[in-house]
Amino acid sequence: MGKLSALTVILLCLALALSGCVLRGPVSQSAGEISLPEPPDEADNMILGESVSGASTEVTLYRVSPDLSSFTTVTQGIRAEVGESMPEAAVNALLAEGSRAMADVRLLDCEFACGSATVNLSMDARNATSAQELLALETSIGNTLLGIQGVNGANVLIAERSESCCRLPLGVQTTVISSVTAAYAQLQAERDRLDQAEAAPVERSALLYFPTESGQWLVPELRTLSFSGGEFASALIDALKSGPRIEACAIASIPEGAELMEGGPVIEILPTGERVLSLDFSSTLANYLAFSGLEVWELAGAVTLTMTSFLPELDAVRIMMNGEPITMCAVGDVILQFPDGLMRRRDFSGRIGSVATLYLLDEGDRLTAVERPVSMRSALSPKRLLTELFSYTNSEGSAHRLPIATAIYPEDLLGVQVVGGVARVNLSANFYRSCQNLGPRAERDLVYAMVNTLCALDGIRAVRFYIEGSPADTLAGSVYLRSALLPNPGIVAAATTTTPEPEVTPAP
Repeated sequence: MGKLSALTVILLCLALALSGCVLRGPVSQSAGEISLPEPPDEADNMILGESVSGASTEVTLYRVSPDLSSFTTVTQGIRAEVGESMPEAAVNALLAEGSRAMADVRLLDCEFACGSATVNLSMDARNATSAQELLALETSIGNTLLGIQGVNGANVLIAERSESCCRLPLGVQTTVISSVTAAYAQLQAERDRLDQAEAAPVERSALLYFPTESGQWLVPELRTLSFSGGEFASALIDALKSGPRIEACAIASIPEGAELMEGGPVIEILPTGERVLSLDFSSTLANYLAFSGLEVWELAGAVTLTMTSFLPELDAVRIMMNGEPITMCAVGDVILQFPDGLMRRRDFSGRIGSVATLYLLDEGDRLTAVERPVSMRSALSPKRLLTELFSYTNSEGSAHRLPIATAIYPEDLLGVQVVGGVARVNLSANFYRSCQNLGPRAERDLVYAMVNTLCALDGIRAVRFYIEGSPADTLAGSVYLRSALLPNPGIVAAATTTTPEPEVTPAP
């Protein structure tokens, strides 16, 4: 065999091993038959639960300079633990540096959903000696987060409250800021212009929270808004009424089409010193909620999360209906109660969801990438994400499904282990039995629904399958599974719709 033929055979074997191709017999050439090289024997490994041992990610940490005017940078390898997002790990690493601006500051929580990271710092961050020092602290965190793949916006809260600088909301940071001095001077200039009559609007990026069609989650959407005359709350309400642009959300947070508010938003200071935003809706709100398919908790949660994520020093929201505050609402079987009608961010933070890309068959039996709302943990967890995928087995009334008629259950996913970028998926014997009647096309689509879904996660580049701890040869005789499978974008149907780019929405 010549050098060219030998090279061709080697490349063909490598392509077959990596692609999980359909096998119907030995590969033949004019010189005779050849056999695919078998991967090394692997001992059985009963993978249970979830274990992620990912490689560390290089993250650039922005340290505040001693004079609080700029930053120095250092690149550091950071590894996120199971259940921890990379933004959370990066902020903890930055706070461990112990600079002057970050002395004694702790990370209380980090929400990472839909490309935006909301960081909640301990009260110690308010010990900053000046507005510029506080700006330097928040900007150093924002710069660090924006250098992480998948992070498009960074929002910093202190004890669940958004802070102001020069009496203006900072909003969500979307670009790296190199000079604290220049940023502070720009804020001062904006504040001076805002006090003038007929001043130009101020632009800020904000997180708007919208209910999902499933009625389970509130999903954040990053949007750039234009604010005139300091009417920040009113502009946010109008943006919520305009509805979401995320495909996975189908409902506006506040019903549109009728004027439901009695007057404008009012911020009051309670005797306790807390700042509360009061919104007074008319008695017809309940009818419009029912007509729009909204639950009371969805409106209350979306409004509370949106306002407290943006308005400076806001502690709570009070929603009035016909002059009476809403003091409780039902979330499924759980009753949320709000003493004195005060709704706080923590009342709804557990309902914040994210959007994950799942690969499912559409109505034309084509494998398609579909955005679906999930919990924040599911969006980061390989095992939870596959469990979400399995929920589309034999799903009646849904436009998307998995190509398998027999029901499979979360219990059929025994475990997922990620090592060196390869996800090892251990499936049950029941899952294997359910696949025996699959045709070649259905088997291929099922396998790559799982592979493509997992490989959309950061840190996973390939997938191996096991049945009850033993390496799988095939599910139904067509797709070769003895090697790690790479994602296969070639069999995915092109999307027919795209999510619009963020636009600037002017305030009325």
